[in-house]
Amino acid sequence: MNENLLKQSVPGVPPLSMKRPARATIYFASMIALLLNAPAVAQTSLEEADLRLLQVAERLQNSNAPLCDRQAPSLGAALQSRDQYPTGSGPVFQADVTFAVLLPGGSAAGAGIVKGDGLLAVDGAAIAKRPDLAEMPLRDSAFAMLADHPKGQALRLTIKHGDETREVLLDTTEQCRALVEVLVEGATTARSDGRVIQVSLGLVQRMSDTQLAVVFAHELAHAVMHHRDRLEAQDVSKGLGGEFGRDRRLNAEAEIEADRLSAHLLANAGYDPYTATEFWRSDLGRSIGGGLLRSRVYSSPAERAAILAREIADYLGGGAPSWPGHLLARR
Repeated sequence: MNENLLKQSVPGVPPLSMKRPARATIYFASMIALLLNAPAVAQTSLEEADLRLLQVAERLQNSNAPLCDRQAPSLGAALQSRDQYPTGSGPVFQADVTFAVLLPGGSAAGAGIVKGDGLLAVDGAAIAKRPDLAEMPLRDSAFAMLADHPKGQALRLTIKHGDETREVLLDTTEQCRALVEVLVEGATTARSDGRVIQVSLGLVQRMSDTQLAVVFAHELAHAVMHHRDRLEAQDVSKGLGGEFGRDRRLNAEAEIEADRLSAHLLANAGYDPYTATEFWRSDLGRSIGGGLLRSRVYSSPAERAAILAREIADYLGGGAPSWPGHLLARR
C-alpha cells in the first residue's frame, strides 16, 4: 500500500512537494489517510484544480466577509510569483507577480485582466518584498499590499500585458482574508496557518465541489477564529508534542471550534450545512478521518458528524445569514 496515501500529515511539517512553496510552517492539517479503495471523482488537471478551488474559496470568503475582522479585496483571481518555482522551471511570467487564475465575472476579469498578466503596482506602489514577509514568496507581499487597500475606494492596479503597461481601476467588495492555493502532491492534505490555505491536488481530485467546500470551510474557520495566534500565545505545540496533555486538549478544542463554525460558513455561502455531516458519515469521510494513523487531536468522523449536527440544530434553525456570536466571542 502506498505510504503517501496513508501518511498522517503532521502539523508543523511543510509539505513534501509543492508547486508553490508558501510558508515553511503550516499549523493546521486535516483530511489525512485516504485509503486506496476510497471513491474518487474524475481526475482533473492542475489548472482545473486551481479554478475549482478558487471558485469554492471565493464563494465562502465573499459570503462570510461580515464574520471576518481580517479582510482583503475580492478580485476573483489568484496570484503567483516567479520565486515560487525553482530557477529555470515553471510558467513564463509577464512580471515577478502574475495573475495565474481568474474567475469569469470576477472584478479582475471585469477590468480586462487576463490570465498571465503581470501585476507591477498596487495603488501606485511597486510590488516589493515586505520585511515581515522576507522569507515568503513575493506573491505574499503583493497580497498584503492588496489587503492594505482602503475600503470603499477604487483599487488601482498597474498591469503588464505583453509589451503594454496600463493602469486599471477596480470596484471591489471585501472578503475574508486568506491566500488560497493548490499543492502539487498526491497526498490528501488541507491546511491553514491563519494566512494561507492550501489544499493538495490529490484531495481536490478526489472530491466533488460540495465536498471541497466542506473541507475549505473548516480551514477558513481556523483563519476566522485566529487559532494560530491564539495557540501561539499559549505556547501550544503543533508537532508530535501537540498530541499529548494540555497541548492536545487545546489543539482539539480549536479543531472542534473550526468544525462548528464551518457549518455557519457553509450556510452563509448557500450550501446546506448538513452536507458537512453527510461528508463525515460517507465512505470517503470515514476513510479520510479514520484509520490507525488518525491524529489524537481530531475527533473520529462519527464524532465530527455529531458535533456538526448539534451545532446546526442548536444555532442554525433560522437559516442563513448566520451570525455565530457564541463562537466569534472566543477569538
